[in-house]
Amino acid sequence: MSHHLEDRSDLFHYFYERTLDAQAAVEVQLSSDTVLYLARLLTERARADHPTLPESTLAELYGRAVHAPPSEQARAYRELGDRALYRLGCFKESLDRGPVGPRYYEDMGASAYYRVDQVFKRWFADAFGPVFRELSGTFRDCVELLTVVNEQHIDDDAATLMRLVDEWQRTRSDAIARRLRARHIPIDDLRPA
Repeated sequence: MSHHLEDRSDLFHYFYERTLDAQAAVEVQLSSDTVLYLARLLTERARADHPTLPESTLAELYGRAVHAPPSEQARAYRELGDRALYRLGCFKESLDRGPVGPRYYEDMGASAYYRVDQVFKRWFADAFGPVFRELSGTFRDCVELLTVVNEQHIDDDAATLMRLVDEWQRTRSDAIARRLRARHIPIDDLRPA
């Protein structure tokens, strides 16, 4: 991935283009503001100097947010949603081996974005409009979109394709089917072994 990024002077522009490509590939309908938010999230997480809150788990971030004043609530819930979304979109496999699984991250992330939306509406005149409401309501689609962006940097080697085929055979997920079709893999010909 670093080779591709070294050739780009504008990291945000790079991720924005990849996000638009992924949106078309997975046929996810998101507002332009939400697409911009996702590109910004990828840009921030790619930077080594990205500032983070000291809490290391989603539960700790949630605890911080619940007891904080509104501005800190918005920041903590937003970080919680961003961490959950980024981790699911780019490192989902690591969650299968952890103490909590992808469903926990999905529930916490979608809920956190909903709470950010509520905090902004109540205290800050809805500063971000529908972005956080949309992130909450389309959380799974956003995860799929980030997964596709992440996979654009992975060679389509046999191991990667076999992992996707195995996952599709196990789950029959429409999202995985779209990812395989985008790689010109005819899923109708795939039968479980």
